[in-house]
Amino acid sequence: MDSRKYTVEYIPEFADCDKKYDIKPQVLLAWCAELAGNHLRSRNITREQMWKDGQVFLLTRAAVNFEKVPQYNNKLYMTTWEGGTKGSQFTRKFVVKEMDGNILCDVDTMWALVNPHSHKICRPSEYIYEQIPCEDKVEAKVIKFKAEAPKKIKDYTFVYSDIDANGHVNNGVYLRLMSDIIPQELTDKHLKTLRINFIHECRQGETVGLYLKINDKICTAEGRFPDGKVSFEAQAEFV
Repeated sequence: MDSRKYTVEYIPEFADCDKKYDIKPQVLLAWCAELAGNHLRSRNITREQMWKDGQVFLLTRAAVNFEKVPQYNNKLYMTTWEGGTKGSQFTRKFVVKEMDGNILCDVDTMWALVNPHSHKICRPSEYIYEQIPCEDKVEAKVIKFKAEAPKKIKDYTFVYSDIDANGHVNNGVYLRLMSDIIPQELTDKHLKTLRINFIHECRQGETVGLYLKINDKICTAEGRFPDGKVSFEAQAEFV
């Protein structure tokens, strides 16, 4: 076992899955965040200590490549490792495997190091803990994308249940919002790829317009504040 990696067994529960018995995208993203935190905790880098030291990681981008979407009650293994730094951000990879070793999906992520007290972004050189990066690659890749002339579907105002312990909208909420505006003829299919970029955080009571562009089996969504500033971008490809 590679000491630079951290592996946990998961079993998708009924509430974790959609009507196809596929794991919901927001659940997979929550697992990634949980696993990343537990990997650090296993090395005595706890969230509480990082908060005290004025350093926390915030997810900024994620990309998922599915060979097969994890499904209800199918035991799996999820592994994560640090990928080092890229520019001003930290990278982290994930891979999800069946018990026989077949890959179900993998995930590429980028994280900003932020001072939770001043809300200022810290440079990677300011990180006070040890990194143990692994150069292993995954198929998923964080890339830039943009919806060309998307159509506004509706407005959404964030409510109490959307907020997490950091005081802002939980990352998974944005994936749920995208899923809710995609037509059923596409959501009835299985996911092939998934991407999301978090640009400006949202808080309880704020409203965003939800926009969608469909190009064959690729859906690109945006959340925009009333002043036109983009909160998030997300893209899903179905097969």
